[in-house]
Amino acid sequence: MQATFKVHRYDPEAGGKPTSQPYTLDLPEDATVLDGLFKIREELDGTLAFRASCNRGFCGECTLRINRGGRLACMTRVATAKNKDGEITVEPTRFVRVLKDLVYDVDRQLWQKIKAVEPWLQPNGGVQPEHEHIIPDEQLRAVRNAMKCYYCGLCDEGCSVIPFDNTFLGPTALTKAYRFIADPRDHAQAHRLRLVGEPKGMWDCVHCYEADEHCPRGIDPTARIIDIREKAVAMGVKSGATNPQVARHYDSFAASVKKTGWLDEGRLALETWGMRRIIGLLPVAWRAFRRGKLPIPYRHPKRPGAERIRRIFEKAERRPS
Repeated sequence: MQATFKVHRYDPEAGGKPTSQPYTLDLPEDATVLDGLFKIREELDGTLAFRASCNRGFCGECTLRINRGGRLACMTRVATAKNKDGEITVEPTRFVRVLKDLVYDVDRQLWQKIKAVEPWLQPNGGVQPEHEHIIPDEQLRAVRNAMKCYYCGLCDEGCSVIPFDNTFLGPTALTKAYRFIADPRDHAQAHRLRLVGEPKGMWDCVHCYEADEHCPRGIDPTARIIDIREKAVAMGVKSGATNPQVARHYDSFAASVKKTGWLDEGRLALETWGMRRIIGLLPVAWRAFRRGKLPIPYRHPKRPGAERIRRIFEKAERRPS
């Protein structure tokens, strides 16, 4: 089987801009993209730089952008990946600092963010238990599912927030945070929730579910982010220290819907941001008013069925967290 690899090449020491270099290869029918990269380096161009380790889809080291989509090179078959012209493009993942060719800065893109969520157990305030603490398997099932993550970064590669803000913690780090928040042996839940509740944390996720689509391990990172949000609300830790507007937004949203059965947008804006911020938006408010699009806070009629919605809220509020 013949295929042409169009490989991203970049050498910062040589200067110049990144290029795409073609390599035509003869490969076995069951060859993977990683097999092709090894063949290029060993037989055609020994200067090609890329990462790889297990060659079995378990380490995440060979995460690349193949034909404009994030994939593991060792699990991507050349026969199914090449286009009708027999070509395959191989590039680093998006939004990364490339060090050389297909090697990028994983520390800044991934490991520093994971470190920021304090990825270690914090039991009993750091005091070692006096006896063995056995946890039933059922309580650890969700934790074990999150522990399947091998930090390939594919969920971050597919994230729709990171293209606009590369400092967003991202689904990989937030999944790691979930792993400890969900662990019954950990006693720092409130601290962790405040940590990931700061700006650039869990509240910046737009729940587009792209992370779930990209995860090769079936962990569903978006669902895990929603889980820690729900845990934060249940524990009353709705925001970090520097973004109290998140808690105000949540409380205003809930109070509005509970009272009238639907969202009072004017009240939401005022109670979330406060009068000082609203004054700064007066020019926008005036333009909205002239077009009949300015909601008046607290002048919000009840919708049909509002009493039923109120009873649902009250029932949920009585339920133990």
